[in-house]
Amino acid sequence: MASSEPSDASPAPRGVPSDLTQSSNSVSHLRRYVSLRGPNARMWMTAAYFSAVLTLGFFAVVGSLLWEVFVSDHTVGALSLWSSAALVMAFIGPGSNIFLVRGLPQRITRQGVSADSDGIIVLQERKWWFPGEGTFIAWPEIRRVREVHVGGRRLTYFLEFALDTHRTDAELPSWAENAQALGLESDPEAVTQFYVQVPQERKEHILRMVERTAPLPDIVERMPPLR
Repeated sequence: MASSEPSDASPAPRGVPSDLTQSSNSVSHLRRYVSLRGPNARMWMTAAYFSAVLTLGFFAVVGSLLWEVFVSDHTVGALSLWSSAALVMAFIGPGSNIFLVRGLPQRITRQGVSADSDGIIVLQERKWWFPGEGTFIAWPEIRRVREVHVGGRRLTYFLEFALDTHRTDAELPSWAENAQALGLESDPEAVTQFYVQVPQERKEHILRMVERTAPLPDIVERMPPLR
């Protein structure tokens, strides 16, 4: 009888979902999601619209300048006027498009925090030429998820993720903050500690989502209410 030998093929590791629209290969359940895409996305879309209108204005000005040069009985004053207008429109039209086109996908893409029985995903989905950014954190890695506010009269709200496992800067989203940048005290017992800015009205939604999904709901810590 032939003896059974161990197979050389090792099971493929379960990859981190690249975006929240694709279903995970695991048997994870209780999937929940809170969007963090706020008014900045609408602001960027509005700016892109006006930039496109200004670009059309630039081409109209250039067309008028060419008309003055090759068709009309142009004068020095008219040429100077249309040339100056073309230079100004070049900066606020096509010039602004270069900046907007580069950053627009990252600003308007779907982003947020997802939680399920496997862990938490903090993610900006890929869109157009933006490759996407994010990280998956399994529940056993998480030491705590805590709400934090920074500032005086005008408060900015963050969620702190304190982990018992190591994460390099390259493994974290570029929009994640550290304690030093926010002027907060680092936790010496946490191996990795990063912060994600959240709107005030979404903060409690995320904390409740974590409590309802995590195996140990007490990993959530809330700050005392402000007076």
